[in-house]
Amino acid sequence: MPALTDTYLHWKYGPESQDLAHSAGHLFSVRSVGIMDFSQNTTVRQQLNEPGNATLLHHGLLGCSPIQPTVAIRLECLELYHQIRQRQSSFSIQSITRVLCALHNVTYSHTFRSQFTTVFDIYIQIQWSIQQRINLALNRNPADWHMNGVCPCCAFEQPNEPNLVPRRLHSMDGNHSAKRIDGSGSADPRIFKSDYFITNDIVEQFRDDVRNRPGERNTIPNPSCTDNWTAAKSHEEDKISVFEQTGIFLMACRHGFVECIVEMRCSGELAKYGLAAIDRMLDVCGKDQALGYDIGCSSHKTVAASSIAAKANANNLVIVVNAFHGYAHNRQCQLANHPLYLNGFGIEDLETCERIFSSSNSVASLIRHASYFHWVQFLDLHFDQWDKDKYLELSRFLHNNYIQALHTINDFTPLLDDFKLRKSLTDEDFVQWKHEESEFLANLSLWQHYERAFPYVHPSKLYGVIWTRSERTSALQRLQLQMNVVEDFEHHHGIDPRYVQALEYSSQRRFIRVVEELEGLVVQCLFELSKWSGYKMRKYISKAITRRSSAIRMALDRYNKLAPLQVPPRPILDYAEVIGYAALGEFTLLKHSRHDLLTRPWATPENCEMAAKFFKVLHSHEEITRLNVEIGRLHAWMEFEEKSMVSAIAALNRKASPLLASELQRQYASVCLLDGYTGALHSTLSSQELTEEEEEDEECSDEVHEEATRLADAITRIIV
Repeated sequence: MPALTDTYLHWKYGPESQDLAHSAGHLFSVRSVGIMDFSQNTTVRQQLNEPGNATLLHHGLLGCSPIQPTVAIRLECLELYHQIRQRQSSFSIQSITRVLCALHNVTYSHTFRSQFTTVFDIYIQIQWSIQQRINLALNRNPADWHMNGVCPCCAFEQPNEPNLVPRRLHSMDGNHSAKRIDGSGSADPRIFKSDYFITNDIVEQFRDDVRNRPGERNTIPNPSCTDNWTAAKSHEEDKISVFEQTGIFLMACRHGFVECIVEMRCSGELAKYGLAAIDRMLDVCGKDQALGYDIGCSSHKTVAASSIAAKANANNLVIVVNAFHGYAHNRQCQLANHPLYLNGFGIEDLETCERIFSSSNSVASLIRHASYFHWVQFLDLHFDQWDKDKYLELSRFLHNNYIQALHTINDFTPLLDDFKLRKSLTDEDFVQWKHEESEFLANLSLWQHYERAFPYVHPSKLYGVIWTRSERTSALQRLQLQMNVVEDFEHHHGIDPRYVQALEYSSQRRFIRVVEELEGLVVQCLFELSKWSGYKMRKYISKAITRRSSAIRMALDRYNKLAPLQVPPRPILDYAEVIGYAALGEFTLLKHSRHDLLTRPWATPENCEMAAKFFKVLHSHEEITRLNVEIGRLHAWMEFEEKSMVSAIAALNRKASPLLASELQRQYASVCLLDGYTGALHSTLSSQELTEEEEEDEECSDEVHEEATRLADAITRIIV
């Protein structure tokens, strides 16, 4: 492979090869295929002790066999497919080979597809080898680069910047679209080297990690809201047995860069995958990290009971729920774990993984029956291009978040000021409401005791026989007599009459059970909607939502029959109102209003709405603080990267590696042409001096500096 890599660089950047027609060696012929050219007999001269593919590379070809190639693909064709594949992951090798056969009026065959696959694998290996050499020249550690180097706004910390707590925001989640059938491509023993994936050996270190530590596990309360998530995913358990890889579990920073990937093998979304990713993050990123996960409340318990608990506590790891998924958790969990109610998260929703999966789902159709080698290769190609695209969008991300934060502050601040003046409130009152609501929900465990003490029995089960009217009258009289005796006994002995409250609760339980049933159905509907981006799940989701809607209507009818009979009467609901509930806290208000809950300030709808706006304004100011830091990091990184590139190119030229220096120079030039690049363009890197007209055109190019101009305007308005 090193010889092929050197020859490829020589073909791409070295001087043109001299005429070897009369030199020593022997001739051999291959069938060459290019984008617009096709030759049945292309003759090349192979030098003594020179590999056949090295000879072909001198002529811009790459053969399908390492020893005696008979078919060769032109490098321009391979580069074209490489670029198409990275930007359209669903474009398969079968598609490109069919296109080439159509262009050259040749009958398509599976043999040609296999040959093209072999050649493309070698081409990708050459590109990987070149990138490893560049990483070495730039002093990049591939093992940690994606976690602690690829995102300048997260990792390129500056000495005099304000301290951010949390220092960095991450999100992680699993996706089941990237499945691979067990046994597919078993004849291919190769292993693709990817810097994204955490090896399976490291993941297996956390197998049964929590189960083997029962003492720590039992000391942590179990959040009830995670039970709904487990039930919602149980339908997939009978579908994973035919797959060896059942999906991927990844972690990404808030700017969208993929930090690490774990393959899920023969299982669902187990705790060991998250623990392996968190362990890597703590080792590389250090203290004050924040992580969003759709079951963050449960994951917090898992980490606290695992072997990395001490490490997580020492590094002040914070695990929360994502903004969208958080609304499917119960209200108590939201107040404790939702980004809206936590400091330091700004306006970040921590739903980055969902956006990544919506893109990576396009790979699923190609890797379902692929070999393990190609399964990893296809995913690596996709995420490598994804990260490159994030550089193009980085300045736009900062700009849009700045605009969103400013709009939130400008729109909500006048409303809040007017509301506080009208209600004689302060900012501390909104924070106090949150603490009072959280304390109230925590104290509801007392009523769960009554739930166990007085189990509900349907009235129809009380009558084992048919009573006559006189018998019922006699029974009621005896009951009243016993009640009088009990009351007199309590009065003389000072017995606490709190059980009367439990008796009242027991009489209301039928109504509460109906509300809980209605709540569960709407939650299931939210689950179905949250999986809408899944691969080939739309037909299933549509049917599930239809069934759920019918069940919701039936439960709603039962609720509306019982609501007027309660003390005080509960409101009558319609279907549109119930299906629009976004937070489980609204159901909690219905169930627990017997505690005069509606008289409390934090339970009033208007107060709830204004409190949410208050926290959004508060976090918008936090977002601006974080963005100011990230903008400074981005500018500093661009200057540093420019100097590093120039220094590395000069060092490679001094070390007699001009070809690798040319490849690094090409990458540097592409960085200079990105939207949002504001660094200087060094003419010393060009092979020819720029003319005065080219320099004037370059200085006047609005397109090159469009993103930087918008960013500068936003900063100017902020300063003003």
